Amino acid sequence: MNPARNCALKALIQFRRENAWTDLYLKNSLSQLSSEDAALCTAITYGVLQNMSLIDHYISHYSSIKLNKIMPQVLDALRCGVYQIVFMDRIPIFASVNETVALVKKHANPRAGAFANAVLRKIAADKDNLPNVQKDDPIEYLSVRYSHPYWLTKRLSDQFGYSEAEQIMAANNTEAPAYIRVNTLKNEVDELIGLLKEEGADAQRVQGINGTLLCRYERPLHQTEAFRKGLFYIQDLASQLAVTLLAPTAGDSVIDMCSAPGGKSIVCAQLMQNKGSIKAFDVHEHKINIIDQNASKYGIDIISAAACDSTVLLPRLVSSADRVICDVPCSGLGIIRKKPDIRFKSEDSIKNLPEIQYKILKNAAAYVKPGGRLLYSTCTVINEENSDIIKRFLSENGDFVLSPFDNPVTGTTNGCITLLPHKHNCDGFFIALLDRKK
Repeated sequence: MNPARNCALKALIQFRRENAWTDLYLKNSLSQLSSEDAALCTAITYGVLQNMSLIDHYISHYSSIKLNKIMPQVLDALRCGVYQIVFMDRIPIFASVNETVALVKKHANPRAGAFANAVLRKIAADKDNLPNVQKDDPIEYLSVRYSHPYWLTKRLSDQFGYSEAEQIMAANNTEAPAYIRVNTLKNEVDELIGLLKEEGADAQRVQGINGTLLCRYERPLHQTEAFRKGLFYIQDLASQLAVTLLAPTAGDSVIDMCSAPGGKSIVCAQLMQNKGSIKAFDVHEHKINIIDQNASKYGIDIISAAACDSTVLLPRLVSSADRVICDVPCSGLGIIRKKPDIRFKSEDSIKNLPEIQYKILKNAAAYVKPGGRLLYSTCTVINEENSDIIKRFLSENGDFVLSPFDNPVTGTTNGCITLLPHKHNCDGFFIALLDRKK
């Protein structure tokens, strides 16, 4: 039995039973697999999550048993098999069918093997003529076609319009580009490009953001020698852009409200040439060590990390910082293509976030010196967590104004923008840049 497929099925079973994040499960399991098997396991696991509703549509069409009557472990295995048959051209159909049947026999019921075999062979036979999604409700059509929950599909359609919502959802089911941040404290951009080329990675400059590279590599970038030496940090274009817009300079005092794992603080330190001070806070005590370890790895000694609940104001820090980063906890609905299981969050699970986000923003604003700058950001695309927060803040805080920015990624803005994967080739992300009046 192939260990990659077995691992993928176990990840999906755990996700269904315990609603456990698959990236954490895979992180703990992939080290036991070869690099080839780890890549296959990841592709199947994430591929099933990205396309689950559509896969279920196919299974229900060819199954003699209704979907809700199929044993859960059998359905999980069938989803793995259908994904390989329909979406992975490099895998022989016989291997997908045989391995899936073996998984069904191991994890469910040996007698269910014949049922799984029949369903998969029917789907394989019709691979080039599978049934289209037919729904009278256009929102339900998008929901099934792109495997997003109905509530999220409707939210996206209401906010962006039907056509752009479809583009966002389609992009969520694609592979995310890999961006890195050159550690300019240890090497130059051209030097790193050359080192990565020697390791088989192709790295290209991103126009308009100095020190940002787009990489293509057959293996995970964290396996390169350059990464182990701390010569670059893996970070999406949107996050890097946000910090460069904040524009900290050498000698500044910076506060990072919700820092872990410390990526934005790291970019700040580089822009500050490791001169000045950065207070990096996170509410989780165990994450402070991660921030410290990253700072040490990248040769940074101006970051001071501490456990802190950023919803609680610290009077000693009022009007103390030149720059404040307020990257708040959010629904994460902008990074679905990196973490496809995020789409399965319930609508109720995110309804209290805006009040928490606003509390943190208010405290962050209090820490900004007159004449200083505040960055508010999230990795979501929902207005309630983004533009609505900023509108409320500006209406209640007359000493802050939006700071317009213009660059090759965003174009000209009034000081805030929602970045979208299909438009900007990066995470779904919100950036608002606010200046405090002198």
